[in-house]
Amino acid sequence: MDELGGEGRSLPIYAELPALLAAAVVLYYLLRRTSSSAGRFVLVAVWLRCALGALHEFSFKSSPLGLSYNALASLIVFGVGLLVVRRRRALDPALIPFYVYALALFTSAATTGLLPDMFKEMTKFLYLMILILAVDDAITDEGADRFLKLLLGAFALPFGMQLISIVLNISKPGEDDNAASFIGGVNHQAAFSLVLVAALLAGCLIRGLGGRAKLALIAYGLVAIMAANYRTAIVAVLPVLGAALVLGITRRFVPTQRALVAGLIAMAVTVAGIAGAVKEQERFADIGVALSQGTDIIKPPHTFTTEERHLMSGRAAIWSGYLYGWYDGSPVQKMFGKGPGTSWTYFVVYAHNTLVGVLFELGLLGLFATLFLWIWMFALALLAKGGPKAELIFGHVSFFLLNMATMPTYLIEGMIFYGVLCGVTVHFYRTSRAAPRRVMQDTNQPQRAITA
Repeated sequence: MDELGGEGRSLPIYAELPALLAAAVVLYYLLRRTSSSAGRFVLVAVWLRCALGALHEFSFKSSPLGLSYNALASLIVFGVGLLVVRRRRALDPALIPFYVYALALFTSAATTGLLPDMFKEMTKFLYLMILILAVDDAITDEGADRFLKLLLGAFALPFGMQLISIVLNISKPGEDDNAASFIGGVNHQAAFSLVLVAALLAGCLIRGLGGRAKLALIAYGLVAIMAANYRTAIVAVLPVLGAALVLGITRRFVPTQRALVAGLIAMAVTVAGIAGAVKEQERFADIGVALSQGTDIIKPPHTFTTEERHLMSGRAAIWSGYLYGWYDGSPVQKMFGKGPGTSWTYFVVYAHNTLVGVLFELGLLGLFATLFLWIWMFALALLAKGGPKAELIFGHVSFFLLNMATMPTYLIEGMIFYGVLCGVTVHFYRTSRAAPRRVMQDTNQPQRAITA
């Protein structure tokens, strides 16, 4: 999905070109700092997507091959990634859920006669899969903290371009209240905000980062997301930020004091959250209204009043349209969906909820495959030992919240966020599983007799 509606205003060339050149210099410096082929691949892939996002007036156009330049770049990234990542067995933990999703996608495309459209949708998941494997390999080569610090540098471009857009007062009206959204000349708030959230995630997962440095990074990242003015990202990022703050600070204290410190921090965060909610009560009031109504917000689309159509930026009405569209389908369509990429055939706006969109396009089988992927990766985070385990768990919670009001897996920027999250998850799961095996192998080795 290249377009989510509401195209943003690009930065002028005299500001955009120097920013891109400066970011290219930063990338060159980062590449010189790592000897890992997988690490270099991830850095280039992330930087390239950020650059293409800034050049959206070009990257969204169709290439001579029929694909947009964005999609073509994603395919190239996948192809290069295949040459870079280590070989794995077919039933590798990182690969299993992708087989289920590929089956759902193929079945939906076959039953609807939309096999050519399947490849466009598959591109994003191939990108995600190869990014997960590459992040796993890069951490194996470089170590988690070192690689994640380098990865932060690859996100320098969107932060820099946002600062430029603030200085030049180039913004996009927010979809909620027409408030200014400073998104650095990128096409849409969702895509830009997901990049910022991915950068924040990388920072939160660095355990060796000093307390002051992590606090400054989190504060700056949160301010940047608020300047982008995308309510979904603001709410969704709170779990992983809260975990990073609480755990990062409490680790500095002796074990007997950590519970008290964690309680004080939790109280401070709660008070700050309440204060923020009161200050921005008009913007976040819709969430309370939606929660109070429960499932009653879903009803036949034609029964919505004008006021109800504005609830949560129209999401309730949009979800209802998709859900009733799925329900009115044939039994085969209910099971396998209307076909990959068919949302734009029936609707003028995307579903604003991954599960709702998947149910419409890929049916119940696609819904199962999507939930299987999410639950599988979340389970790996729960089973992992060592590393930033708690931050990983809450990172998956943040990802789930993102999917409830936008569609990160329909955007490459969202795949970058999830790819980093799952790549780190898979790495620490794999290392925690490998450690007991090494112990067993050492135990089973015959012991040499010690002679005097």
